[in-house]
Amino acid sequence: MNQDISYLTLADRKLAYQQRNASPESAGKAGIIFLGGFASDMDGTKANFLDEKTTQAGQSYLRFDYRGHGLSSDKFEDGCIGDWADDALKIFDSVTKGPQLLVGSSMGGWIGLLLARARPDRIAGFVGIAAAPDFTRELIIPSLTQDQKASLEEDR
Repeated sequence: MNQDISYLTLADRKLAYQQRNASPESAGKAGIIFLGGFASDMDGTKANFLDEKTTQAGQSYLRFDYRGHGLSSDKFEDGCIGDWADDALKIFDSVTKGPQLLVGSSMGGWIGLLLARARPDRIAGFVGIAAAPDFTRELIIPSLTQDQKASLEEDR
């Protein structure tokens, strides 16, 4: 990691992130946010590749660790996709300004879609890298009991 680590401190958790502001020549362009995948962290290959490319382009760039991932607080096994989507929303609202281009990898694609739905006026675009918008349908639902599936259908 080339940059210092910052932390967004919330009432019940700390989220680690790295942010670089745009160069004066790139001011006014959309920022780039990387949304990592399941059990990934902000020091992964894709996040580092985007860091290098956005540095060269002078664009603002944000990457972070969901709770239970990388340098953020909490245990991985205590989190779920709803928690990690909430982390993305908290980082987005607290740390970024202006329009943002979301880059979601695997589960981060699903989280990026949820973020785009929550903040449509601030989303400049979305890029999915092996995005898994069917993440919960393909991986979670088949493992549920019949009672859990019925409860899910009732509570939609």
